[in-house]
Amino acid sequence: MRVVAGGEQDGNRMGTGWEHPIKDKKYLMTLEQMPTTEYKEARVCGCGYTSVNMSNWSRHKKYCKLVVTSDKERIESLERELAEKNKQIHELIQVAKKPRTVNNTTNNRYVVENHINVFGKESIEHISPEQIQALLADPASAVPQFIKLKHRRAPNGVNQNLRIPNQKRALYQVVVAGEGEEKEWENKAKGEVLEQLYDDNSGHLEAEADEETQVGSRFLDHQEKVKASVGGEDGGRRYKDQLDKIHSVVTNL
Repeated sequence: MRVVAGGEQDGNRMGTGWEHPIKDKKYLMTLEQMPTTEYKEARVCGCGYTSVNMSNWSRHKKYCKLVVTSDKERIESLERELAEKNKQIHELIQVAKKPRTVNNTTNNRYVVENHINVFGKESIEHISPEQIQALLADPASAVPQFIKLKHRRAPNGVNQNLRIPNQKRALYQVVVAGEGEEKEWENKAKGEVLEQLYDDNSGHLEAEADEETQVGSRFLDHQEKVKASVGGEDGGRRYKDQLDKIHSVVTNL
């Protein structure tokens, strides 16, 4: 056997740095076939994040909206967002379709009890002429107190057709005629309802006031000043004061 310097034997090198040509090729082929965990080039996000590690990049894509993805991923993301928006729109439509009425339930529909009068058509049979004359004696509070007496004191709650659902919003709810013989609550602007309350009830009291009496004359004189205030006299102070007092009454009905 031929001895080779460095401890090498014939065709079988034992030193370091030497690779068997046949085994080396098989090893390289095995490496090439193994799945890689890194990109050939680093991925760069719009937020400044950089990584060549596939796992890290995939995790970053889930949480960062600045990642520039492929067209396919971008389309899938947009489709998911569109589906979510469509779902939200559908839910809003279903909420909007729900009845606006609140009180007793019948067949899963919220309806107002039939004995409740529609707003603007209240009963005043429970108010005596003497009570009205007593109200006229205090012109500044006559209209608000008449509204309170009409809606709160009516027997069996027949005039409980007015309420404020949310003190933080400028909305009132009033009872209106619904489908068939049903009645329902309807949202109306606060200012619109207050003005209607003042007009309807002040007009009724004016009709009851006798200008030949001191009480009636004082009340009618006060009403003339309020009407002038509506037109801009005194900066609308008297009229606003009446609406504020009516709002206070409605809040406590």
